Amino acid sequence: MLDSDDIRRLIPHRPPMLLVDRVSELVPRRRLVGSLTVTGTRPLPAVLLLESWGQAALLLIRHDRPMPDVLADGVPVAGAFEGIRFGRPVLPGETVEHRVDLIRLIADTGFVRGESVVGSEVVMQVGRLVGAVRPAASLRPAALDGASDVKEST
Repeated sequence: MLDSDDIRRLIPHRPPMLLVDRVSELVPRRRLVGSLTVTGTRPLPAVLLLESWGQAALLLIRHDRPMPDVLADGVPVAGAFEGIRFGRPVLPGETVEHRVDLIRLIADTGFVRGESVVGSEVVMQVGRLVGAVRPAASLRPAALDGASDVKEST
C-alpha cells in the first residue's frame, strides 16, 4: 500500500533512522500494519524496535496530514509509553510487522496501542503511546538570563 518513497513523503524520518520499510494495511483513523526487515549482522536493539513501532504509529496518526519537514510541519514527539513488554530479539533477515490501533485522536495528539510480531510470535507489546506534533521553535531551550528561575548547581 505504501512503500519507502511514500513513507518519506509523510514523515520526516530519513535513513538510517527511517525504520519502516512499507505499510501493507491502512484503515484511516483506526489501524495500520507496517513492517521493517532487519539487515546487518546483529539483532535489532529493543530501543530501535520501539522507535520503528512509533514511526508506524506516526504514519497512522498523520497519514492524511504529511509532515516531511520538521521545521515547517512540526516535530513528532512521544509523550509517554505505557505497558511495554519485550519478547525475544528480532534477528537479521527477519521482518517485523507492526500493528498499531488508534485509541483516540485529539487535534495533533494521538493515543495508540499495538504490538510487533515476527511470523506469529509477539516480540513487543505496547499498552499505550501518547504522541503529539509540536512546532520546532517550541522545543528549543529558552535562553537563560539573570531573571531566570533556573539555577545552576555548583
